[in-house]
Amino acid sequence: MRTNKTTIFLSMAGAFMAWCFAGIQPTFADTTVTLEQPVHFTNAEGSDVVLEAGEYAVEPAEGWLRITPSEGQAVDALLLEAQSAEHEESLTAPLVISAQGEQADTHHLALLLPDGKRLESIGSYSGLRSRGTLSLLTIQRLRTLSTTTSSTTAPEYSTPIFGGGGGNNSYNLDCGNGAVLVGATYKAGLWMDALGIICQQVNPQTGALEREFTRGPIGGTGGQAKIARCASGRVAQGIRAFSGQYINKFYMRCSQWDTSRKAPVFSEICNPGTIACLTFGGSGGSASDPFFCPASMAGKAFRGRSGWYVDSARFVCDTWDK
Repeated sequence: MRTNKTTIFLSMAGAFMAWCFAGIQPTFADTTVTLEQPVHFTNAEGSDVVLEAGEYAVEPAEGWLRITPSEGQAVDALLLEAQSAEHEESLTAPLVISAQGEQADTHHLALLLPDGKRLESIGSYSGLRSRGTLSLLTIQRLRTLSTTTSSTTAPEYSTPIFGGGGGNNSYNLDCGNGAVLVGATYKAGLWMDALGIICQQVNPQTGALEREFTRGPIGGTGGQAKIARCASGRVAQGIRAFSGQYINKFYMRCSQWDTSRKAPVFSEICNPGTIACLTFGGSGGSASDPFFCPASMAGKAFRGRSGWYVDSARFVCDTWDK
């Protein structure tokens, strides 16, 4: 569904005026949802838009969902592309349901209205768009997913392959069952010559981060050896790669680890030089989009190919106990 900015403005203005003069219409001020990490959606113009972690008010706007930050003003509202359907729930007030989908890289945001109408936007954590239209889930399934804090059956999530097509050796640097990724050991000049990972075990009873261990390195022998590690109590939760023929460097999001949930909690944006952003590798390269682990998942592995350099890599997320 696409339209121009003027049409969007007029539609929003019309909807606002109708709401002002129709005193019997329901109020949507208390229909809020909390996103625990950033989610990519498609706006009314067909472009990608990122809702950062935080609380949002959700309300209908003709065929779209209007999303307003809890601390924002009307001018901060966004219109999200939505699918329309019906539901059979018995409601006296609007109900919003937010849940990670059955696919690890999908997030559903559904608004159910008392008149039986349903508006639902489906986004992704990575920003990758499906080529087809994603199917709506049943309300019962959405309710189940929204109350599930973690999933041991959901498949792992991995980014696209960064880098080139060379490399004589395949590698799998994986923290394995019971541990999460917290940093890297590496050698680098202009490109990344060698790569290893730093992992930390998770106490299955308390959820605390405990003993550290390493995997690797893989790659060549050149470059200066260095270590890059998230601050204590933080784990990898996302990645942005800079690459060309080889891997140049990474920006790794380091998020606070929640021991009660045994999962990372999104907080700050990954800006270089901040505690939430671990930078390691060489220099240069073309930047990828930023990629985020799905809810309840943390960084677990790097996989790819190597030779004299680290030719390619993909970043892998999963639950701590897989």
